[in-house]
Amino acid sequence: MTDKAINLNQQLNGIEQLFASGQIKKAQKDLRKLNSFFSKDKPVPSRFRHKFQRLNFTAKEYDDWAEFATSDKRTELINAVNSLATKSLEPRKLANEVNSLQRQWQNLDQHGKTASKEKWGIFKEACEKAWLPCKDYFAELEGKKEENKAKKLDLISQIESFPSGKNPENITVIQIVKFLKGIHEKWKMFSPVPDQDFQELNKKFRDSREGINKLLAEVEQYNKSEKEAVIAEVQALNKEEIDEAVVKIRELQDKWRTLGPAGKKLDPEINKQFDDMCYEFLMIKDKELDESRGLMDEIIKSLREKELSPGEAEEKFRELENLQGTQEEKKFKKALKDFAMLQRNEKAQEKLKSYQELFTQLIDVGSEKVAKELIPEFVHDKPAEAMDLFEASIRFQMFAGLDPVGPKEMVSKIKFEELKNRFAEKNVDQNEKLKEHFTNLVYSSHPGKNKDAAEVKKALIKALKKVESLLP
Repeated sequence: MTDKAINLNQQLNGIEQLFASGQIKKAQKDLRKLNSFFSKDKPVPSRFRHKFQRLNFTAKEYDDWAEFATSDKRTELINAVNSLATKSLEPRKLANEVNSLQRQWQNLDQHGKTASKEKWGIFKEACEKAWLPCKDYFAELEGKKEENKAKKLDLISQIESFPSGKNPENITVIQIVKFLKGIHEKWKMFSPVPDQDFQELNKKFRDSREGINKLLAEVEQYNKSEKEAVIAEVQALNKEEIDEAVVKIRELQDKWRTLGPAGKKLDPEINKQFDDMCYEFLMIKDKELDESRGLMDEIIKSLREKELSPGEAEEKFRELENLQGTQEEKKFKKALKDFAMLQRNEKAQEKLKSYQELFTQLIDVGSEKVAKELIPEFVHDKPAEAMDLFEASIRFQMFAGLDPVGPKEMVSKIKFEELKNRFAEKNVDQNEKLKEHFTNLVYSSHPGKNKDAAEVKKALIKALKKVESLLP
């Protein structure tokens, strides 16, 4: 009797500890189990009755709280299911939404008091109503699965029949790989299929490629033998007749590029063997060319340092006969072209610098004191009446397409005049117009010291750069 009392006390203490540690569901479960041992005929021993009542009261209190805590949440879930009808979701997404809400409801049952029959009935009816649009979709999907199954079976037939009538001489590795890639892409497209057929279809798909894999291996073996024949031709070449050997190697390299691969493992090895053998011959020829290359570099250096004219450089290069028709000839021609462009740029910069110096002297000292060698040959005869330097500068700036800088009143007046002239003039010769502006500037009258002089000088040089392409 004492042992039973001790055991009951331990169980009650254990349930009490479960409540205290927050393991409510387990505590309630253990308490219900213990309650089932007692009845009217077998009451709870009086010494434990108070503890029993207290624990049962605690269990009920937790039930009341659980119902209170989950009641609002269940109402939210019912409202959420009802609202799905207004969302116009795609069937699959709608099905996922319904399933998600059902899982949340089940989660509440597992971690709290089970919903009342009334509330469960409302939720169940709402879910069934929300699911109706999905019914036809999934029925159609089942039909689509059968259709995809038939298409996949057709692809398997295509794979099995592909090797028929093909051999290494009329099919290439690229064609085989391209076919398999296309089939694989289609295979992925034709999904889903019936669940019960999924594994079997994939197995048939793998097995069906056996014939193609065998054909692929035969083609790669054929390519290997073709490449070995080309390597044999390289081995037969005579290093003593290097010029003829190099010409033949170029031909064999072109042929090699048309040959298909000999398999992932072997192809890199056989390609390296071919490249190494060709390299031996090409290096012999390359050493012969080294001296000529050195001479060509000296010619290019002399050209750049202006010790040779382009014509002299070309004549010396022609003496290097073994460089004709090689990459070195292209390099030399590029050097000539670069030199010619550099010369043009240098001349253009010298020309522009001379014009800039002319404009500087016109502003600083006036036209009468400008150095004669700075006056361009194309300048016209001296005009009957000299134009004011600032006026000529403003007109030149406008010709260059700039908003002119100068005395404000003069700028306004000339802008208006030039605007009228543009409407009146037709088919203006830009080169002649440029010469006219230069003539007016060169023979202009200097206005003396003026606060706008420095800005006008900058504007003139800026305008000069704008018309650089017209300058003789």
